[in-house]
Amino acid sequence: MFTDASLVPYVNAYAMALPFMIRNFFKDVSMDTSKFSIKIVPEGFPQVLKIEDSGVYALKLIECHAMRIVDLTKLNEEKIAIIREKLAVDIFSELQ
Repeated sequence: MFTDASLVPYVNAYAMALPFMIRNFFKDVSMDTSKFSIKIVPEGFPQVLKIEDSGVYALKLIECHAMRIVDLTKLNEEKIAIIREKLAVDIFSELQ
């Protein structure tokens, strides 16, 4: 599990880049590109044990949010490993 202090450099990089990415994606939107403020909220969210799984967790959290699923207690390392493998197969299949 990562501590808040160990995540600060990573989170700050995204906080700086995200406003520019949003502005560049939505060309017709004028927005403030100041650094976003981000608060790490570990309670109620599964924590990444391996940094390479953070993208898979992010995808599943976005999917759960879109489907209005709020109980994330069943999202664990074992299930993330299975999801990662399925995503890899799906991506590989799409490229064939």
